[in-house]
Amino acid sequence: MKVKLEPQKTSLRLNKEEFQTLRQKNQLQEELLFPGGKRLNITVLLESIQFFSFEGDEMRFGLPNHIIQIYKPSKVGLSLKFQRGKDEFHTVIFEVDIKKPPLGVPAQ
Repeated sequence: MKVKLEPQKTSLRLNKEEFQTLRQKNQLQEELLFPGGKRLNITVLLESIQFFSFEGDEMRFGLPNHIIQIYKPSKVGLSLKFQRGKDEFHTVIFEVDIKKPPLGVPAQ
């Protein structure tokens, strides 16, 4: 799982195996460890209503189950908007890595 943070956009990229796990189990979790004992827990859930929260040491993505279950990975990805203020939005881009493995490397 890869997360890229930008001022008005967060990108969430899964590999094909992570994507399959998410669709089968409706949940994916990863813990990142940093110096000084700091950690960040990232949770991706399939829910009926989308949400995105970042509190303390936890980042949670609630992705719309009905869309993810039928989603066909593409270069464009899915763009989900979340209201940040009256006229401000934060966009979450959901992507699945669709790159082919280099020659000689078996596909996962």
